[in-house]
Amino acid sequence: MRFLRKIFNIATLTGTITIFAFMFLLQVVAVNFDFLNIFEQTINNFKISDVYFSQIRDNENVKGDTNIVIVNIGYLPRAALGAQLEVISRYKPKVIGLDALLEGARQPEQDSTLEAFLQIASDRCPIVFASKLEKPNLEKKSFDSLGLPYKPFQKYIETGYVNVVTDEDTKFETARIVSPKEKVKDSIEYSFATKLVQLSYPNKATILLERNNEVENIYYRGNHQKFMVLNPMDVLEENFDPSVFKDKIVIMGYMGEDYLIENGVDDRYYTPMNKRSVGRAARDMYGIMIHANMLSMIMHENYIDVIPSFLAIIISVLMAFANVVLFTYIYFHRKLGTWYDVITKGVQLVEVIIFVFIFIWTLAGYNLMLEATLGVLAVILSGDVLEVFLALLANIYPKSTRAYE
Repeated sequence: MRFLRKIFNIATLTGTITIFAFMFLLQVVAVNFDFLNIFEQTINNFKISDVYFSQIRDNENVKGDTNIVIVNIGYLPRAALGAQLEVISRYKPKVIGLDALLEGARQPEQDSTLEAFLQIASDRCPIVFASKLEKPNLEKKSFDSLGLPYKPFQKYIETGYVNVVTDEDTKFETARIVSPKEKVKDSIEYSFATKLVQLSYPNKATILLERNNEVENIYYRGNHQKFMVLNPMDVLEENFDPSVFKDKIVIMGYMGEDYLIENGVDDRYYTPMNKRSVGRAARDMYGIMIHANMLSMIMHENYIDVIPSFLAIIISVLMAFANVVLFTYIYFHRKLGTWYDVITKGVQLVEVIIFVFIFIWTLAGYNLMLEATLGVLAVILSGDVLEVFLALLANIYPKSTRAYE
């Protein structure tokens, strides 16, 4: 009974509540003060999974994906894009996707040439053009508008939206998740990757959609080193092995003038593959490459599962409560109390190391992500917050220490 009193008492229960209240207050204060908001954004942008993909996983031994071929379109005009489509379609790919928003009319000769090539290519294999989700309706959890390609092109193609989901509340805009489908008014629009798989390997698309997740965490295979990539003139001059496109998913998109130089500044994002997890300087991946990783994830069924939110909250509360029980005992102990700071800091360090190990182990071995960031933050703050709280509690309400006498 005495043992239980040391676990469940006024000090431990109110101490746990105080830690979560402090975290909530810290977030509110950070939102209202820009200099604190910088730190909040940096912390929010950091994910342990990023460290796994960029630093811990042996990326050199990750196999490349031979099912997908990426064609760099550089700065080609519409007529040249049509020529690329005609050349690629001649070599019997399963499907071709173009990650470029060809909205509205341009020069008549450019549009008519592309349309003529589209007519030829679409008779050989399915073609998907980019669409864009517009005007989000938060109340209906849908979009009110969809940006579509120039109307004369539409009779030859299907569409899939290319919006990359990023952490837009921070300046880092890290692409970690993908939405397989979205509602646009009363219809469903599928993502670029989902639509391509539907047209090439429909059973794989069914597996994805039957998971019924609003978003999926992207399992990153890697950057251009893990895929077959061709530059614009390689295709137009047919400077490639004739078998390179046969039965492949071919995606066309912008990667600068030469993807190896990476001199393009548009359509680049931060990803978990970035070598610098915090304080990033350069965006590390083109949008078309992110779509390639999404495709590869769907094709190989390398899905990352995330523990349910309610379970994450329970784990976080238990982590915080366990620390409060231990630290409160140390604080009020006659001998251990004098070593409070040393002991608590050591315990916190060991706890964080253990959690990171478990997180990486479950992600690497089981593709399971333990989202208990709230609990980890509670562990980190528990020592200092409790020290102040318990000092105040002991003076304001002395009876709260009876369980430790």
